[in-house]
Amino acid sequence: FRRWLQGQYSSLGALNKEWETNYRAWGDVMPLTTSQAQAKGDYAGWMDHRTFMEQVFARALQVAADTVKAQDPGGLPSISGTQAPGPSNAVNWYLLDHIVGYLQPYSVDDQDDLHRSIHADQIMTGFTGYENFGVKLRHQLWHRLLEGQAGASLFWQYTALNADLTLTQQGRDLSSLTNEFRNEGLALLLRGANRENCGIAVHYSLLSVRSHWITDGHIVPHEVTNGDETSENLRRFHQDRTNWLQALRDGGYQYDFLTTEQIDKGSLSNYKVLILPDSISLSKPEVTAIRQFVLRGGLLIADAQTGLMDGHARWEKGGLLDDVLGVRHKNMHAEARDPAPVTLHAQWDGKEVSPVIVPAEPDLNVSSGKAVFSKGITPFLIENSFGAGHAVTLNFWMNNYMALRNAGTNGPMLELLAHYLSQAGVKRVADVRKLDGRRVGCSEIAGYRKGEVRYLAVLPGVGCQDAGPVTLHIPSACYVYDLRKHRLLGDVAEVEAVLADGAPLFLALSPEPAGTLTISALGTRDGGLQVKAGSVAAFRIQLSMPDGHSSFPEAVHVDVSNPEGKVLSYYGKNLALKDGSARFSVPLALNDQPGQWHVTVREPYAHQHCSVTFSVIR
Repeated sequence: FRRWLQGQYSSLGALNKEWETNYRAWGDVMPLTTSQAQAKGDYAGWMDHRTFMEQVFARALQVAADTVKAQDPGGLPSISGTQAPGPSNAVNWYLLDHIVGYLQPYSVDDQDDLHRSIHADQIMTGFTGYENFGVKLRHQLWHRLLEGQAGASLFWQYTALNADLTLTQQGRDLSSLTNEFRNEGLALLLRGANRENCGIAVHYSLLSVRSHWITDGHIVPHEVTNGDETSENLRRFHQDRTNWLQALRDGGYQYDFLTTEQIDKGSLSNYKVLILPDSISLSKPEVTAIRQFVLRGGLLIADAQTGLMDGHARWEKGGLLDDVLGVRHKNMHAEARDPAPVTLHAQWDGKEVSPVIVPAEPDLNVSSGKAVFSKGITPFLIENSFGAGHAVTLNFWMNNYMALRNAGTNGPMLELLAHYLSQAGVKRVADVRKLDGRRVGCSEIAGYRKGEVRYLAVLPGVGCQDAGPVTLHIPSACYVYDLRKHRLLGDVAEVEAVLADGAPLFLALSPEPAGTLTISALGTRDGGLQVKAGSVAAFRIQLSMPDGHSSFPEAVHVDVSNPEGKVLSYYGKNLALKDGSARFSVPLALNDQPGQWHVTVREPYAHQHCSVTFSVIR
């Protein structure tokens, strides 16, 4: 730890200044315990040790991963049941995600978004099952598929199987969903597709996780992982960030998380907007990068307590980004409490917007910014120009957003966000409206691009009031396929559909219709193929246009049936097409039944079928 500190500080004197200590030699330096740090009120000696232990844990995992690879060069080191980063468990997913090759994650702490944002190619099969079935299970698995997960890890068989080994309701629901994802090829269509981002980055700040916890956290022997159980301030921080993400999804926007490490490495340049949800602790490189981001024309949206601490959890005299935000923060941590809600009344785009908010910092002052709305002496919405960019401070937390959403009164908050995001040139993934002309307000809308094809999903939340008839407006006419009903809707610029609770509208938008699907046996000219049991039957699958060019879709499902007409699932599979073509083989067993076998190919866009027969002989 002392050697690591010498790489973090230019001198022992610099450490003493930050820690408020007077060590005379590096060998004397000792980290602070929780009780020592809280009694002192300067948390740097505790915070630095927490940061160091994340790297110790990552190195330990690297040793384990290297050992796996040494014994099995093709193996994938994996972690099962991923935990939320907390103040005492040394979990930093930016470090860990780049060490393992496969995760079986939980969704807690917004991990579905976190892992794909850190490592987009990570193989993930999130844990599912437990007590979930029906709409809740369906929504969970569809959401994870849209987040890029490749499958599901089931916990456990007792909830999926009855005592007589028949499927429970959960088991039947899992079977139906798995069949749609796998045997209809829907999961394979999204594999390798580029997820659309609207230009929005949301700060994922582990520094703030630890900084919030140390202000009021306490050690409980039976709970050292979940900091929310031992710190009201950290619980509010997580709730605030989760509600931000939900509001963005409900507004029709997609986003990425950006960790401290990613911001330090320059990733902000890929985005138009950065959101800081209760980011109380900011490192020096982060402050520099964020300031440059706004100076160059970016939009910064922050809520409460921004930058009151540095990256070592040392209190600052004011917020580290106060000049960018046009405000003056006091050096005071807002304790978790339940203040009375306030209704904002403001004019946007010629109409009044009245979101209900939960006040944050009553002593926040405006400096160079402009207070758009105030109540008494407290400003609640502050705008500020900084260089070529713009900053907005929301002097309230988003903690009440889910309550507004559940009551169907989240519209004003979504309009407030849309107002500022549109000013930054941010567009929604898609324009989806209900019969009364209002946009859907509690559905996740996700878009993907794969070559010339765009995939679009609209997933209503559980109990969402968006369920019912909707209209999707497309910027220009194209061939639209309903991938769940497997039919062509036409060459259209508008789609009418009915949203179901927890189930998506899933479309493919293509500049041309799907081509013609064919399958032919290899090794024969007349199409009659005889294969001896124990050998291999090989086939070529082709999807092509009349001019010979390959066309969409990029995946097919293959079934193989024996002479009795029984489909043998162990011979069938999904295939990705490359340049409209793929090869498929059936490695027959020595005791496979003689007679005429069938290979049937089906594409997922419009269920176009083709088949070929071959004879098995002994």
